[in-house]
Amino acid sequence: MIALNNALKLLAAHDYRDGNGTIPIVIMKCNREKKKGGQLIQIDKACSCGLPPTCKNANEMRGVMDMETGKKYAVHNRLIFQINGKEVYWV
Repeated sequence: MIALNNALKLLAAHDYRDGNGTIPIVIMKCNREKKKGGQLIQIDKACSCGLPPTCKNANEMRGVMDMETGKKYAVHNRLIFQINGKEVYWV
């Protein structure tokens, strides 16, 4: 298991612009405005990326990019379930 703050540091260390490689991650989709989501998404080659300018909670959100497909996800910190094969916990 890995603490949330350490998981966020690990994700930030794998920024797509730095070329530091990729990291496997499992996240959950959620969109409260559209009342959709709940699917777990496993990304084998993920990197950190920026958030869209419309994102309101920049302190609580992270940008994750799937390097295989090029798709970007805005993910709430607490919806990151696994990173690098370790479960993420928060208190």
